[in-house]
Amino acid sequence: MTAPALTSHRGYLLKASAVPAQGGLHAAELVIEKLGGPPRTFSTLEYFFDREYALSYASSWGRIWVDMNS
Repeated sequence: MTAPALTSHRGYLLKASAVPAQGGLHAAELVIEKLGGPPRTFSTLEYFFDREYALSYASSWGRIWVDMNS
């Protein structure tokens, strides 16, 4: 696994990762944290052939999650 892509959105920290999987794919994974709360982990949101697409997808998915749950 490579270093996560860190972004923030509406007071939440988003840690997107692209985890190598079989067949040259990368699994988009995400951890969402807010100060004082437990981290929320989302594994294997989707698979992509391109690492950058996996990171972008996980970050976008995280922003949507924050918007719908805060």
